[in-house]
Amino acid sequence: MAAHRPHRRIAPSALLALALAALALLVPVGSAAAAEPTAGQTRYLQLDPHWTDEPYQWQLDDGTVLSRSVSDAQARAVVAAHPGQERYALETVVMRYPVRIAAACWKRPQAEFERCIEWGKAGPSRARAQAEAESERELEQALQRRRERAAWTGLDAQAVAQRLRRTLAAQGPWEKTPPAQRTPAEFDCAKAGVAPPLPDAGQRHFQAALEADPRTPAGEAELVAAARAGHWRAAAALAKLALYDDDWESAQAIAAWLLERDVPAGYNALARSLGAANAYEHGSAAPAEREQSARLRWRAAQAGDPGAQMDLADELSESEPDAAERLRACARSRFPDIDR
Repeated sequence: MAAHRPHRRIAPSALLALALAALALLVPVGSAAAAEPTAGQTRYLQLDPHWTDEPYQWQLDDGTVLSRSVSDAQARAVVAAHPGQERYALETVVMRYPVRIAAACWKRPQAEFERCIEWGKAGPSRARAQAEAESERELEQALQRRRERAAWTGLDAQAVAQRLRRTLAAQGPWEKTPPAQRTPAEFDCAKAGVAPPLPDAGQRHFQAALEADPRTPAGEAELVAAARAGHWRAAAALAKLALYDDDWESAQAIAAWLLERDVPAGYNALARSLGAANAYEHGSAAPAEREQSARLRWRAAQAGDPGAQMDLADELSESEPDAAERLRACARSRFPDIDR
């Protein structure tokens, strides 16, 4: 039998299902088991040489399990006849091989027995088929989350590109202003801007997202509901979440939505997006790109964005621990749940 190689990627959860299926292949069979062949009557199916110690089931064609075992050092699987049956299947974790073995075949010596077998068309095992179905389901769910992640912004690709270009063009003049000349060591929460108030609409969904874990499908759905209601912290969380999924389009669309509303978090969302995109394309962001992202983040932090303050604090933890602590304290004082 030729070895089978999977034609699609199996999701981690589906791989776990396959591992459990391998263990299930070895669970003792109850009353449906075939009797052990007597001495001198043992029959084998020869597997590919590399399939040694391979868990398998010997089944009837309808899936009834007759016996479970592991192939031996010569990659052979022990099989036995079941009264009145000619159609069987050998099932491993990955593949299922249907065979037809006439009653007369079992009476022949092993060499003739092998020539007497009629092999059917091999296909995926039930465990493999279930794992692939689970992978397909998870993939479709992931694609659906991507479609919904930024659809609520109502911005198309052209509108997003125009908004981000305007923001980057306006960044130069801002960098000549006094706030831009300050350093993180001079950060004073009392003098920093205050992020816009959060609308009551959406707060319930945002809290539900924090409790569910925003990185779960349920948590992300709550973030979308909150953002749709105008909750800018939910929008910023979605933009960050999108980057974990290499979903640049959604991250930039949400950044544009925030910037259109003069929400400081938009600058940090754009900084994250630019930094992640450059690192993804080149292995690490070039110095100029890192500096650009740093200036956008510094602008957001001074304007009162707690996400930017926490991000900048992480960057300064070792080089400027005092400034990092002031930034974190500022973010936590205004948004106590920022660490969740």
